[in-house]
Amino acid sequence: MSILSLEPVALDEADHVVEGLYVKECSPARPTQIAAPLLMLHGACHGWWVWRKWQPFFAAAGWRTFAMSLRNHPGSYPVPEADYLRLTVADYVQDLLAVCRWLGRPPVLMGHSMGGIVVQKAAEAAEIAALVPVAAIGPAQLGRQNPADIDPARPVLYPPEAARKRWFHEAIPDALFTGFYAALVPESSGVLGEAGMGRIAVDPERIGAPVLCVGGEHDATYVPKADRLAAVYGGDWITVPDAGHNMMLESMAIDVAQRINQWLLGKLPLPRVPAPQPAHLEM
Repeated sequence: MSILSLEPVALDEADHVVEGLYVKECSPARPTQIAAPLLMLHGACHGWWVWRKWQPFFAAAGWRTFAMSLRNHPGSYPVPEADYLRLTVADYVQDLLAVCRWLGRPPVLMGHSMGGIVVQKAAEAAEIAALVPVAAIGPAQLGRQNPADIDPARPVLYPPEAARKRWFHEAIPDALFTGFYAALVPESSGVLGEAGMGRIAVDPERIGAPVLCVGGEHDATYVPKADRLAAVYGGDWITVPDAGHNMMLESMAIDVAQRINQWLLGKLPLPRVPAPQPAHLEM
């Protein structure tokens, strides 16, 4: 048989709406040993699409992956501006928990930046398989993290050059950055103000799952270093060399995903697979 006739790993994609929240699924076409779904949550101003490099990678590795958008973010239901400004981290936690319930089994929760504090807080209430905050805002135990005050009267969106400097370490071609910036949405000042001021306390004793904190060596935002965040939970940590805040969109994206996948497979129990019988013993 020619090697060229072998089929590549087949992946299925599907679009879901869960209580008005958009969820993109990317999963292996055939079931695998990995039972826990992998639920990914974006950061401020972003949406489900920030995981488009990592979803196919983890799906090809055997995970059922789900990338969701919070309310008033791409694909999910809109919120009037006055209500949007008054949102809290607890509101976003409820969005995440709604999708967790829909999944029907304890997921791996992966959250980026603002989404990182949301998954930490949700992990107090939900049964989960593992917790992976990526370049995440930390809990109140780490104190105030945002050095600038946020105007509560308007949503937050950084101008293009400030966004480029804040979220990327490596040079991003102008055409790619233009597309990236066009996909952003203004973020709730209520949520960012609450999280950045260090007002969200998380009880580590209520999180029984293993924790891996991931950070970029050259993250230009105010999030804590991965080792500081990991110390809160007694978890493991990875600092990615030459990476910025949006490491999942930079050139080393797959290298980072490989390290996370290796850690997850070492922490999550997988069912034993019976060894195949030698061909000469088959009936």
